[in-house]
Amino acid sequence: MENMQVENPALGVYIYKNRLPETLKLTERLEKTIEDNKDNFFMWREALVGDYQKMPDYRDCVDFKVRKADVEDNAKVKSSDLYNIFTEINNQLETCLRHYSGMFNITMQYQEAINFVRYGAGQHFAVHADAGFSYTCTVSSVVYLNDNYTGGGLFFPYLNYTYQPSAGDIVFFPSTFLYAHAALPVEDGIKYAAVTMFDYNDRFHGANSTLKQA
Repeated sequence: MENMQVENPALGVYIYKNRLPETLKLTERLEKTIEDNKDNFFMWREALVGDYQKMPDYRDCVDFKVRKADVEDNAKVKSSDLYNIFTEINNQLETCLRHYSGMFNITMQYQEAINFVRYGAGQHFAVHADAGFSYTCTVSSVVYLNDNYTGGGLFFPYLNYTYQPSAGDIVFFPSTFLYAHAALPVEDGIKYAAVTMFDYNDRFHGANSTLKQA
């Protein structure tokens, strides 16, 4: 697959380089979409963890989620640029997921909502695994929407590996405790990312899968 960088294939961390070119101006469009929103249907909110708890010492950022059903069925989303932003990102996610799944002979039929995340200076997400006591998933992904900030690396302590994001890159990795990771504090500027997780099926996620078979 083109534009793929693998730091160590044995580790299962795959970086798909420059999948979303900066000419798309995703961060500017995202902020403009939120600014133009008149009814608070989508807006930045203080991020939660676990069972919907605020723990800023652990996770300090703002976010909002968009499900595939929102962009397909909700007139408010379909009439905004958020529809286009979601589609542009999701198309690349599905392409990378097909490659990643083929490498490990797995089939992911469930996709969580895309969680848009914004970190300001000093904000972070401490070491955590995506699959745990309050949530189950198999594959995790992070789309980096910009890189005009300092700090904010993706750190895997048990792999002794830190990736410094570049705009447009998409990172895939397993969701288990061995791949616990942190979003290191942003030192200066604002960092934007889009996070989603995948699973074999919707057995532990309710009735509505958001991904056609990849």
